[in-house]
Amino acid sequence: MSRLTVEERLRQKTPEAAFLGVLEQEFHFSPRLARDVLAAAEEMLVGSGEGIRPGQIRQIVAELGAPFGPPLAETATVAVTLTVDAGEEDGEVKRREGLGGQRRGRILRLVEEAIEQGGVLTQEDLARALAVDSRTIRRDVRILKEEGHLVHTRGQLKGVGRGQTHKVRIIQLWLDREGYDKIARWLHHSPQAIKRYVNAFLRIVSLHQKGTAAAEIAFLTKTTARLVADYLAVYEEAQAIPHRQEKLTEELVRVNPARETAAREKKKERQL
Repeated sequence: MSRLTVEERLRQKTPEAAFLGVLEQEFHFSPRLARDVLAAAEEMLVGSGEGIRPGQIRQIVAELGAPFGPPLAETATVAVTLTVDAGEEDGEVKRREGLGGQRRGRILRLVEEAIEQGGVLTQEDLARALAVDSRTIRRDVRILKEEGHLVHTRGQLKGVGRGQTHKVRIIQLWLDREGYDKIARWLHHSPQAIKRYVNAFLRIVSLHQKGTAAAEIAFLTKTTARLVADYLAVYEEAQAIPHRQEKLTEELVRVNPARETAAREKKKERQL
């Protein structure tokens, strides 16, 4: 019988691990179903930064759009919640890609979390949050750019605007029928994280199609108004791209079977 590493023992002591244990042992869920339930519960109950959970920190950063140049003491700032450790999801990335791949995935996540909350990180902010030196961050950012990522740190956003976020790119790739595993490897994320982003996108689109206002969608889905706007822009863009529209229609029917039943009933009525 193999001995657990220190990291594996620590992961077993988290609230997430305890919850997974209850689902698997008391409710007899499969490990995969238990992880999906955990992901949905975290997204709906923890929210988008209103509370701090294990693995998260609060950090004061420059406000998005604040003039570049003045020191932080003279710059408009905002407090943001950053997920420096996503638990088992980050552990999966580390096992697959090593410590460097895990750190690069965290960099992409942190810069996006800050922007969604109206802030923007410097490379020094990233170094502090991830407990590494600035040289390591500069090297990781260079590698990420070579892989085709836009890393939205404060210096990079100077004069060029926000640009496309990686969550938007995830949904676009998914609508292009790329698999969760392939997208996850490119983003240095876990497949579970990619699936969670896709599910959030589908919920937002479903509510939008029912006529729900954007502000209410953000409240109901526990996401930011900025992310809702980004996802609805992807939805509108998909209407003009046939293969993306087809994929989206298929998935909306899958998550809402009543939609397909209603469509069939209307078709029958027209045929009578």
